[in-house]
Amino acid sequence: MWRRICLWTLLFIGGPFMASVMAASGPAPAGTHVEGVAAEAAANADARREYVRGDETFQSSYTCIAPSGAADKAPIVCEGRIDPVSPELYFSLSWRLDEFGDRAVDTVHIRRKGEVDAFQTIADVGSRAAAQIPNNGFELIDVNFDGYHDLRLIAEGTAGPNVLYRNWLWAPDEEAFVGNVALDEIVSPEFDPDTQEIVSRWRSSAAEGGIDIYIWEDGQTVLIHRETDSYAGPSACTRTFFDRIDGELRETGTGACG
Repeated sequence: MWRRICLWTLLFIGGPFMASVMAASGPAPAGTHVEGVAAEAAANADARREYVRGDETFQSSYTCIAPSGAADKAPIVCEGRIDPVSPELYFSLSWRLDEFGDRAVDTVHIRRKGEVDAFQTIADVGSRAAAQIPNNGFELIDVNFDGYHDLRLIAEGTAGPNVLYRNWLWAPDEEAFVGNVALDEIVSPEFDPDTQEIVSRWRSSAAEGGIDIYIWEDGQTVLIHRETDSYAGPSACTRTFFDRIDGELRETGTGACG
């Protein structure tokens, strides 16, 4: 539980935001239910682990071969596994340079090792990244903690640290990758398999930023905790805490940013 409490107290880094960690004994929001919410989240994470169908211990590795230069229009080809027993998968990313010089990936063809034809084609991928970003941020990563590794690409870079991704989750029953719009909307998501939480550090303006924490419930992302830092000047900052209580995100207190 202390791991989670410490995680919630991380400050956003970037622009005027200074990185620090609030002590657990810092200002406690009046009437807060934070510890109760944290304990409930931990218990729910333990319960969710009982339904994992893949191998949570599996560490995916993948490699990509990119075009040799701007004149080479060959697809980006990546290979990797989504679990330790399935065949290796090959991902062929068809791309083009847009009017701004960014690499836009429009289509991904996916086939199994030893097979000629793709078993899945993802169209309208919507991945756009600066040409110097390797492979448009291609990753195989377990984003929903089910033991299978999923596919994601950068959707677009936004101001400051905010990065959006396009995500396709492996559905073992369908033997295909399925898009998840809710996860696509979470800025700069980081995935913690120990707590089974998604952490999002964001900035909305030069004067406001924060951190959100999500969990998975019935295949959907649910926001359970938020800390927002609002700056009124170089040394004037207020942190507002929100927690999910009775199914709603409610303000649970305020304090100094640290």
